[in-house]
Amino acid sequence: MNLLEKIIDTFDGVIIEDNQWTVQGSKGKRYMVEWHPFERNYSCSCLGYTYRKKCRHITEISESFRNQLWGRAGDRRDR
Repeated sequence: MNLLEKIIDTFDGVIIEDNQWTVQGSKGKRYMVEWHPFERNYSCSCLGYTYRKKCRHITEISESFRNQLWGRAGDRRDR
């Protein structure tokens, strides 16, 4: 397997841009979560977000960033 085939296989042919993340759903489907810096909010391609304007995919992404910034104990990490 060459590098291009490895990248396509790993990312399922999806090119990710800044402020966009692919999240695996509970039934294996992939959803795109995107951060909109001017509106300062997230959006998701799942039906939950379409109907309720919130979903667990957004929660997972935002919590992972919060944990990276603040750590699990709540103390701010300076890099």
